[in-house]
Amino acid sequence: MQNTLTFHPILDLPTLEEESTSVYVDGNNQMFTRAVPHELVKARESRVEYRFRRVLVGVTLIILGAFLWTVFALVTGLNDQSVGADLSPDAPREIYTVQSGDTLWSIAMGIDTDGDPRDTVDRLAALNGGSALYIGQKLILSN
Repeated sequence: MQNTLTFHPILDLPTLEEESTSVYVDGNNQMFTRAVPHELVKARESRVEYRFRRVLVGVTLIILGAFLWTVFALVTGLNDQSVGADLSPDAPREIYTVQSGDTLWSIAMGIDTDGDPRDTVDRLAALNGGSALYIGQKLILSN
């Protein structure tokens, strides 16, 4: 059986490898330890378990933080933005229902027949919360 010999200066703190090892001090106040291989394996296993527990606690804290942020956002109303047309009673009445194949460009071409539809496309996107369309969506065409 081969033993491992490790050198440690006098003020060095013990590591996991030294928990159950023999310590020797020579005449020059230098500390030596003799670690048995099965003790080294045990020390490595405890380090792996320690890291695993740290990672597990970290992941748990991230999930808990995400859950608490979601609850906070729902309670305070941070995500009350609606996408699409405002269909409340006091909203403007000029509303268009998106059909298959419609784009903001094609809708703007139907509204603005006398020129460049780019300004109309930008206005439609601003009025309706973005440029994403889906079939059946209600679009506001004017203020």
